Amino acid sequence: MNAADEVRQLLGGLDPARDSRPEDEERRTRDLARILASDRAEGDARRALPRRRLVLAAGAVVLAVAAGGVALETAREPQPAYAATPTILTYGPPASAEPAHTRLRRLAEIAARQPAPQRPAGTVEHVKSANWFLNSSITGGRTTSAVVPEQWRSWRTDDDAGRMVKKALPPTFRSEADRREWKRRGGRTDSSENRRDYAAGEFSSRWRGAVPTEATALHGWLTAGASTHEAPVQYLEDIAELAGVRLLNPTQRAGALRLLAELPGITVTGTVTDRAGRSGEAFSIVSDAHGLPAQYTVIVDPGSGALLGYEVVLTERAGMLNVPIPAVITYRSYLVGEYAAMPS
Repeated sequence: MNAADEVRQLLGGLDPARDSRPEDEERRTRDLARILASDRAEGDARRALPRRRLVLAAGAVVLAVAAGGVALETAREPQPAYAATPTILTYGPPASAEPAHTRLRRLAEIAARQPAPQRPAGTVEHVKSANWFLNSSITGGRTTSAVVPEQWRSWRTDDDAGRMVKKALPPTFRSEADRREWKRRGGRTDSSENRRDYAAGEFSSRWRGAVPTEATALHGWLTAGASTHEAPVQYLEDIAELAGVRLLNPTQRAGALRLLAELPGITVTGTVTDRAGRSGEAFSIVSDAHGLPAQYTVIVDPGSGALLGYEVVLTERAGMLNVPIPAVITYRSYLVGEYAAMPS
């Protein structure tokens, strides 16, 4: 059985993701890195957590996520140079000697003391983020990667209607050869924008209604209608996704930080200047729950308790990705969270 047959067998019973919602798009983005990072040498030696929904495209085996995909064919070609990836953030000494669970609870107290945002009449939740994804195409033994920056904006009403606008900026490549190969395989090299409107009840597939303010309630709300997470890092990932699609008020931010404080294995990474130039405190979980060992990090504003960013860094092996180790494979900067008018 060749690689393409194996993928067909793996994905044969899965649904196409035609009517995806914002958090579904984000999960597929995470899935791309996990699929590509899977270490074939380990094979059945390690049981990874189940991956979420993937896509089969007619006429080819394609694992599609967000703005890019992975095509598996059988031809063998030389491996190109490493893909261009963002600089690893530099972490300074921790803000205090407190362990992560204590420090996060203290930041939760700071968050809870912040004034609630004003909401003028007729406004809705408005969230904006800057995102970076490593989109890769695999043909046999060759991996061609494009760095795709994206700007995401969303507006959500109280009855779960809304709009999501995703603007993909021109991708960057490590070499001109990668650019040519990317174009040959049908990849975009210009800017593009996708806008999707959602009717009432359709914006979120599972995170509907008010976000709980207590850690225990939030823990259950995040997995409502799904199986309980098997690894603590999955709750950290959920919080990172939630901050990208929902406007969290001070008490909701406090609940999210208290949930993070309860996660086994979370540690203080240090103080840091994030990719938008803001000062923050970083907390991480190192996990191989999705395949290869990676560090999953959230960055918190020490003055307000707001989430500033989220990053995933491969720490030991790259699997099928043509990246050096360590390597940033995903990051997000949360830039705007406010009430604003729904655009026409």
